[in-house]
Amino acid sequence: MVDHGGIWARINDLAASGRIKSPRGVYDEISAGKDKLWEWVNARQHIFAGTEQGLLTLVIEINDKFPQLVDASKVVLDADPHVVALAVLRSRQQKLSGIGPTVIVTEETDHPDRPTKIPFVARHYGISCISMDGMLEREGLDQ
Repeated sequence: MVDHGGIWARINDLAASGRIKSPRGVYDEISAGKDKLWEWVNARQHIFAGTEQGLLTLVIEINDKFPQLVDASKVVLDADPHVVALAVLRSRQQKLSGIGPTVIVTEETDHPDRPTKIPFVARHYGISCISMDGMLEREGLDQ
């Protein structure tokens, strides 16, 4: 990956500080590609959360409420329910500790009539979504 102005180094800092977390299912999904993105995440295993208590229960709940979120034709695991479940768990933990809000970074767009996308399901659980550009701007990395 090309490092434009140190952005990747600063993203590494966010990951190292624990501010960027992803469920293990995302790693598994990315692993199917063995491309540059996989090389980057493979070298940063610490960003992937283990199976936190309650995660699988929430994944099952999300799959039951929003079965169209998962593409059943995929050969590899569809990590979308895991992404929402981890965000819900972290949001609950952060509310108890007084830490800032949890958001999901996704390039999927929010359409209230399209329940097959992460933003629709996340909104149901009170979780906001932002784009990668939005995350970079929010973290002051867009310069």
